[in-house]
This record gives sequence, C-alpha cells and structure tokens, in this order.
Amino acid sequence: MFRLNPPGRRHWRNVGLAATLAASIQFAMVGLLFSTGIAAQETEPAPVRVTLNGVVFDALTGTPIPGAAVYLEEEGHGVLSDSLGLFRFDDVAAGPHLISAIQFGYEEMALVADVPEEPGAFVEVELAPQPILLEGITAVVDNISTMERRFRSRRRAAPYQTRVFGQERLLRTASSNTLEFMALETFYRPVPCPDAAGIVGTGNPAQIMDANRLSQVAGTMSTRCIIRRGRFVSPKVYIDEIPAFGGLDELEAYSTAQIYLLEIHSSGAEIRAYTYGFMQRMASRPMALIPLNLWP
Repeated sequence: MFRLNPPGRRHWRNVGLAATLAASIQFAMVGLLFSTGIAAQETEPAPVRVTLNGVVFDALTGTPIPGAAVYLEEEGHGVLSDSLGLFRFDDVAAGPHLISAIQFGYEEMALVADVPEEPGAFVEVELAPQPILLEGITAVVDNISTMERRFRSRRRAAPYQTRVFGQERLLRTASSNTLEFMALETFYRPVPCPDAAGIVGTGNPAQIMDANRLSQVAGTMSTRCIIRRGRFVSPKVYIDEIPAFGGLDELEAYSTAQIYLLEIHSSGAEIRAYTYGFMQRMASRPMALIPLNLWP
C-alpha cells in the first residue's frame, strides 16, 4: 500500500527544492567569480623598474656640466651629475617621466623622457647658458663659492648649534615638501600652535609684539609650532633672506627639489631656506647675508 503526500505539501517541497538549487548555483557562480578575481590578482605582472642613466651637457659647447641637480618628478627624488656630467637613477618605473635639471648659469630645463622596459635606458639633457652669463662660467663658479663661504662664516660665528642640509640630502629624500623633510630628518616636528603660544618665536606670551613691530618678525602668522625645550614656539623662518611671516606654513609650499640649502639654527629657533632661484641670482651678483637673530 502506497501513501501519497497531499498535493499542497508536494508543491511546497518542490518550491523549496528549486530555491535551494538556485541558491547553490548562485553561490557557485560567486565563488567562481571570486576565485577568478584572485587568480587575476595573482597573475598581474609587477611594474617593471629599471636603471636610468643620463648626461647633462652645455647646449652651445657640448661640454659636460658637473654638479647639476637632476630631479624625477614622479619618483620624488633627484641626484647630482658627477664631474663628467653623468647621473644615474636606480629602480625607476618604466614609462614616461618628467625630468628637471638645474645648474647655476644655465636656464632651467624640464623634459619628458619615455623610459623603456629593457635595460640600458639613457637620456641626454642639454642646458642653455643664461644670456646674461654668456661671458663665462668661471665667474658663476666664483660667485657661488663666495656665497658658500659667507654661509659657512655666518654659521661658524653663531653661538648656537646649526644643522645644515645641502643639495645631495634634499634631492635624495622622498619627502614631498620642505616642511615634511624637516619633520622626517630632524627632531623638530611641526605641531599645531596652541592659543597664545608665543607667536613671535619666544614661547613667552608676554613678549608678543604690537602691530607696529609685527612686520619685523618672521613666522608671526604661522599655525604650526615646534616643541623646543618643553615649550611651544614658532620658529623665525627666512626664505631667500626674506622674512616668511607664515613661518613653518610657508615651508610646506616648497618642494625639496626647489631648495638648495636649509639651515636650522639654535634647536629650531630660526630657519633659513635658500632656493635655486636665489642662488641663480647670486651667481650673477653675490650679496651680503642678513645676520642671524638667534635666541637661546
């Protein structure tokens, strides 16, 4: 004797079976797509990185230019050309790159170079002499040497310690701007200035100057301070010998590729930054440096 299930019960059982089968198929498809995505990620080739070599030379004479600052915009760092004008970048991503080159007495050059995936990439960078300096590069070298001596003399005369960062260090850093470089390379890490923290750089609210003397102070409008000897202070900042009223905030606007020299005096009390543009002007006519206005 056979017992038949009621029609209604059989109907719901069939519906349930169909729903289960559909869910199983959907789950299997999701799993297939997921595994396919993982396989695609696993098989995606890594970016090709190669060594890029090059040379910087005079566009008129064809002679190599030593000591030129060569900068890769996408990679975020640079190098100096050697005595033969040669330079080298290791571990560079294949593809187009914007290359900038700067040397005193020459026009700044920027070009796009397509770095191939195969080894042996080489790029030539030619710099045109500045018209005002066509009489010779010897005077340029002498004038830059004069400015370097003046920098050193001022540092030696300072009664407090000075930290100095030159071309090589500034070009090779991965920092995106000068403020970030200072934070990474020194103990002077910028922090938000609290209210009445001594905006004139002394850390003493009682010494805040009135409006008549505000223009004499560098760094008075900065929103960033450093902690110096247990106090919040806003360093005095000079860029190209001009007071930077924005203080540390203004350093953020300059990439490290723009800065030729960075001096940090008296545990961060005063900061002097010099751009390539400033040094280019000094290559034509050196100037006397503003004395340091340090405080203990």
